[in-house]
Amino acid sequence: MGRLDGKAVILTGAARGQGAVAAQTFAKEGARLLLSDVLSEEGERVAATINADGGQAVFEAGDIAEEATPVRLAERCVAAFGRIDVLYNNAGIILGKPIQDTSLEEWNRILRIDLTGPFLMSKAVIPHMMAQQAGSIINISSAGGIVGYPSMAAYGAAKGGLVNLTRCMAVDLAAYNIRVNAICPGAIDTPMPRAYIENMDNKEAAWQQIADAHLLKRFGTPLEVVHLALFLAADESSFMTGSVIPVDGGQTAY
Repeated sequence: MGRLDGKAVILTGAARGQGAVAAQTFAKEGARLLLSDVLSEEGERVAATINADGGQAVFEAGDIAEEATPVRLAERCVAAFGRIDVLYNNAGIILGKPIQDTSLEEWNRILRIDLTGPFLMSKAVIPHMMAQQAGSIINISSAGGIVGYPSMAAYGAAKGGLVNLTRCMAVDLAAYNIRVNAICPGAIDTPMPRAYIENMDNKEAAWQQIADAHLLKRFGTPLEVVHLALFLAADESSFMTGSVIPVDGGQTAY
C-alpha cells in the first residue's frame, strides 16, 4: 500500500529539479499524476519514465500564469482520473538582483509565475475539491518568503505573498475540508540557486556563501523537501492547514 494510493495529483514545475523528484516519489507512493511545465520535452520524459515503471502520469505543457492554462490542467486531470485530490504548486523562477537594479519587467515576470500562477492554479482546482469536500493544496514558497535576503527583492516579495496567500486560503477553505499548507525551502541543490548566482561576479564564492548561511552548512536535497510534501499530500497530515513550514537547514532560525 502506498501513502497516496489512488490520489489524483496536479504537480506544476514537474520537468526537472525538485518537481521531477516529487513526480517520481509521489508515483512510487501510488499517486496518479497530471504533470505540467513549460519544458515540454523534459516533462514528457518524466511522465514516460513513471509510466514505464508501472505508475500513472500524464503530461500537459502550459504556462500556469495564463488564465486558461490552469483551467485546462484541472479539466485534464478530472478527465484522466475522475477527481483532483492534491494540487502541488511547485513551479517557480528566481532573480538574483537587488531592488535598485530590478526592472519593472523583471518584477512583473517573477510575481506572475511565483504568485499569480499558484493563485490561478488554486482557483482552477478549488471548485472540484469543494464538490468532493476534500483536498490538499501544497504551495512551495521559500525561506526568502519569511526573511529578507540580498538580491532577492522580487522573489522575496512573491514568495512572501505566497506565504500569506496560503494562510488566507486555509481560512477560506477550511469549511470545505480543503487543507492549504506552504513549504519554505532554504537553498536546495537544483538549477534554481544556480540561476540566482548567474549575475554575480564570483559564482563559486557566492555558492559557498549560500551554503554557509544555513546552520547545517550545506545545501538541501530535493528529496528532503519532497518528503514533507508527501506528508502534506497524504491523509497523515489531515489535521494540518494554514501551516508555513521551513525546510531550510536552520537558515531562518537566526
